[in-house]
Amino acid sequence: MTASYRTHRFPPHAHDEFAIGVIERGAQAFLEGRGRRLIMPEGAICVINPGQLHEGRPAIEGGWDYRMVYVSASALLGLVRDADGAPQRSVHFPDVVMDDPDTMLLFRTAHICSESHDASQLEKTSRLTTAMTQLVLRHASTARRPSIGGAMPGAVRRARDYIDAHFVDNPSLDVIAQVAGMSAYHLLREFKKSVGVAPHAYLVQRRVALAKHLVLRGVPLRQVAIEVGYCDQGHLSREFSRFFGVPPGIARQ
Repeated sequence: MTASYRTHRFPPHAHDEFAIGVIERGAQAFLEGRGRRLIMPEGAICVINPGQLHEGRPAIEGGWDYRMVYVSASALLGLVRDADGAPQRSVHFPDVVMDDPDTMLLFRTAHICSESHDASQLEKTSRLTTAMTQLVLRHASTARRPSIGGAMPGAVRRARDYIDAHFVDNPSLDVIAQVAGMSAYHLLREFKKSVGVAPHAYLVQRRVALAKHLVLRGVPLRQVAIEVGYCDQGHLSREFSRFFGVPPGIARQ
């Protein structure tokens, strides 16, 4: 994904995959869900771990441009296994912003190559694999990631799992609270404390995450809207733009 943002502000959200990118122009302000504030400047590599709640906005007038890829945890873990042959349990990046010109250049070159109609598929995958492997070996921790903020309460986990399984059906707060085994009021309070956002905001995150995958697979936008639980394509477009800064039709390009 390649994008330019001038004034757009991303709402609090998280990704299922690693979000890995480079800032090509300007700077982005990054706010982690737990309150940490960072600046992603031009030339920096930025990595957001799966499930890491965050929001973004321009750090300077004129906003920022970036190149981004989304990579599953299993794919990155496979790179580590292939590189050193040792069994690993997890991959985690302790730093969100990294100053590593060599790896940044590898990543940017691989990303530009991926957009080329002249490069072979072999060249595209080879360049990206080389860049990702170097990034992981230089900057990732392969020890088990420590839990942030303690273990998630069982009631909240039940509520979250229910939303994950039924977000297309637009479940009510009362139904989710009943599954969790607590009052609606306590669920709202405990869910936000553990997950970082309210249940309704988490549901929207799950919808737009699925929508992104379907859009990039080439599924017709009207069908995407139906499959993720929106009443019409306009609703899909508004929510998609709010989270990704561009409408789904542009993201597909």
